[in-house]
Amino acid sequence: MADETPRANLGEPRPEVSAVAENYLQAIYKLSERGIQVFPTPLAETVGVSVATAVGMLRRLTRQGLISVAQSKEISLTAKGRAVAAAVVRRHRLAERMLTQLLGVDWHLAHEEAHRFEHAISPHVEEKLAAALGHPKTCPFGHPIPGLADATPSPVRLLSQVPEGETAVVERVPEEDHRLLEFFDRCGLKPGATLRVTEVAPFKGTVTAVLDSRQVVLGLDVAAKVMVGAPSQRKG
Repeated sequence: MADETPRANLGEPRPEVSAVAENYLQAIYKLSERGIQVFPTPLAETVGVSVATAVGMLRRLTRQGLISVAQSKEISLTAKGRAVAAAVVRRHRLAERMLTQLLGVDWHLAHEEAHRFEHAISPHVEEKLAAALGHPKTCPFGHPIPGLADATPSPVRLLSQVPEGETAVVERVPEEDHRLLEFFDRCGLKPGATLRVTEVAPFKGTVTAVLDSRQVVLGLDVAAKVMVGAPSQRKG
């Protein structure tokens, strides 16, 4: 059952946070979402700035009560920061849905294009957009949309962890690399696709799977970025 409580918050006025600050909060949210501990250097790489620039912004976000930085330098979102970050991620993922579902924008271009919309979508338009899209639970790449996703998501694991001979359903794929998305698009490796792992070869550094009678070979590093679930748990 979908979590109805966060949905009631859609469309509420957003606090005064700059677009640049929103980018940092979104990056922290997404890294945490993937179970990655967040520190200044990798965060700077994710945002695409120098470490010195990132540290300056982190100080500002700390003063605003949006993040906390531990003695170990690990960065966490406060309750206030998480609410702002979730709103940015929600608008971004709704924009991705709008671009692909309503406007027919190519799948591999949607992530970058959505960045042009995420800071400009007003609370009122956000409500209208979510309704027009049918309140989707995930973005086109399978990542949950905050406030609309299931309260208890289905368990997932890395494609690189699936044993030979086992069947799985693609749940999420990385959205940042448009060349990788073009490849996934060509071979049909999208959320909802069913595949069977036929070979795991650490000595070759590859995972081979059959997808719609087509053999697909992925590097272990790429397979470790694809999240899959059991066929019986796929919803919708």
